[in-house]
Amino acid sequence: MAKKENDISIKRIIQNAFFMIKYASHYDKPLITRIMVLFILSKAGKAINDTFILKMIINGLTGKAEFSSMIVLLLISLVLVVCLEWINQLIDEWSKAKLIKLSGTIQRDLIENNSKMDLICYDDPEYYNTYVIVAGNADTAIEQTVMVVSKTIGGIVALGIASAMIFTIDPLLAVFPIAGFTVNLLTRFKIEQLQYSWDVANKTAIRKANYSQRVFYQPEYAKECKLTDVKVPLKQQFDDALDEATAAGKKYGPKLTWISLINWISVFTVFSFFAIPAYLGYLALVLRKIALGDVASGNNASNYIRSNLNEINFCLVDFQQIGQYAEKFRQMLDYKPVIEKADGLTPAEGAATLALENVSFRYPHSEKDTLCNINLEIKPGEKIAIVGENGAGKTTFVKLLMRLYDITSGSIKYGGHDIREYATDEYRKKIGAVFQDYNIYAASLAENVLMRKVSEEDADTVVKALEKADFGKKLKKLPDGINTQLTKEFSEEGTNLSGGESQKVAISRIFAGSGDRTISILDEPSSALDPVSEYKLNKNLIENAKNDTIIFISHRLSTTRMADRIYLFEQGTIKEQGTHDELMALNGRYREMFDRQAQNYIV
Repeated sequence: MAKKENDISIKRIIQNAFFMIKYASHYDKPLITRIMVLFILSKAGKAINDTFILKMIINGLTGKAEFSSMIVLLLISLVLVVCLEWINQLIDEWSKAKLIKLSGTIQRDLIENNSKMDLICYDDPEYYNTYVIVAGNADTAIEQTVMVVSKTIGGIVALGIASAMIFTIDPLLAVFPIAGFTVNLLTRFKIEQLQYSWDVANKTAIRKANYSQRVFYQPEYAKECKLTDVKVPLKQQFDDALDEATAAGKKYGPKLTWISLINWISVFTVFSFFAIPAYLGYLALVLRKIALGDVASGNNASNYIRSNLNEINFCLVDFQQIGQYAEKFRQMLDYKPVIEKADGLTPAEGAATLALENVSFRYPHSEKDTLCNINLEIKPGEKIAIVGENGAGKTTFVKLLMRLYDITSGSIKYGGHDIREYATDEYRKKIGAVFQDYNIYAASLAENVLMRKVSEEDADTVVKALEKADFGKKLKKLPDGINTQLTKEFSEEGTNLSGGESQKVAISRIFAGSGDRTISILDEPSSALDPVSEYKLNKNLIENAKNDTIIFISHRLSTTRMADRIYLFEQGTIKEQGTHDELMALNGRYREMFDRQAQNYIV
């Protein structure tokens, strides 16, 4: 979805930079205006003090100016220097502190935007990479944009003041800084090209080296590293990566050295520290056209032009980075979700039939359907098992039922309506689900169960849900009961649960779910439990689900005998369907899988 970075024109880059300023101003226009004014005052004040006021002071000292006049000039210069230092402190400390809050506000916007992003975007590497870049750089990008644009505007103002001084002395003085700027612009462009190519080659190699290095000090890899020889290929990978990084240095390093040397000699030596003082000396000592004050102020003015042109030159490089980032930022803001927050009908109260007709689904950039021509009907209160090996399409099937994805073809109907006709949020209230890749959050146990803010009235609901999930014994041992903080992310007193305990907490979310729920889906959430615990948990779920429709997703078959109907998925299609007894009698794939796992089951 994103354009390649080198497809963005200079015009677009500038537009993007000013879009960022406009966007930031939407939240705090007075702050942005103050920062720009501070930069202009800082640059202009320094330029005036170091050129016009300096010229007046030196000419006064070498002429016949009255002492009182000189004191006034010196006091003006002193006050101006103090004010400029105060302004610079405001820029460095006050403005950056204020920008932190602004950046945080924009981050909240991105979080809100992300919550509306369709799940399918996470399966699109290009889009997801765009989001990661935008979210990861939002804090610094806003600050950098405001500072660079303000610095550029202030530099242009300072250029105007310095140019005015030069033209009062000799317009030819402007040639030297302009020539230096031109050489700097050309050489810097080449330096940036080489530096970028070097960075790309170096980062690829260093990423490999960092991975190999990281494996050796992360605890989850420690046992295998000690018990196997996996360290041998990892060390070789580390050495190869360092060789790649060294080769990149040999390729780009010498070129960068020579071009940087040319840049330094021409820009900062010839055109700055030699040509300007030499020409001013010629005007003052040979032609006697200018006074000593003109020499000092002219030299300062020329250096001001050079330094500000160079600063603007570096700002152009920053503008390019900002423009590239802002392009991705704008793509994020322009994104319109298809599924999340979609408006539509509200499902009728009570349970309804869920029907899939010729449903197929294909992931973005994939050449093959993950699910193909699925047809099934689930009636209210039915207990359904979806089984199959890993990769058969079971989890994708669940995501389609919950409308986390939209189908590629066919239809999914609930209560006679295509689920795309319903408001997404209202339709999902009918469904409670626990996935195999559930998460435990650094929050209280109660918050992990309810998955929302907890009130005192929720205590009984949380305790009952945990007891139904077979977590009651563990709950009695926790120091603060349902208020116990889980994980040690923010507190050393937090509790880390085992894999099985964590799964029970995740499953308790089903029991604590909305009263509107009519369908419960368990997508292999009990994989960390032993077969006995899994059987007890699923039996408990069926007994407590009352009239809910229950859909079990698993490649383990310990729950299938409880199901009213079983669908065996294979390579994205329904290979077999029926009751447990019917499928066992069929003597097909289901029978083969069941017999292979039979020793784990309670029959």
